[in-house]
Amino acid sequence: MKELTKAEEQIMQIIWEQEEVLIKDVIERLPDPKPAYNTVGTFFKILENKGFVVRRKIANTYVYAPAIAKKAYTTKFMTGILGRYFEGSAEKLLSFMVDEKKLDLKQVEELMNKMKKKDD
Repeated sequence: MKELTKAEEQIMQIIWEQEEVLIKDVIERLPDPKPAYNTVGTFFKILENKGFVVRRKIANTYVYAPAIAKKAYTTKFMTGILGRYFEGSAEKLLSFMVDEKKLDLKQVEELMNKMKKKDD
């Protein structure tokens, strides 16, 4: 599975949220300034070629749906991040997040409690 670019991910977030979309639906949900219809259409072709979306024709338009679940992509992406930047260690990732003040100790404690509950 390939990684998404920032623009592709922005579109995929909308597709994952809506489950089925038309290009115009995505454009409506993108922030201003809105990209041109053809630009978004090009991204849909790229996403289809990468295997992220499937399309079906209804009348004279296409409806797009995710071919890959958000959870599957997130798992693959985060596993890659862990491997490339944190030597496969979730502990090093958490330490980094604390050092960068993205997580405080209370949040780490909540995560630990959540993990303990899963083990039970």
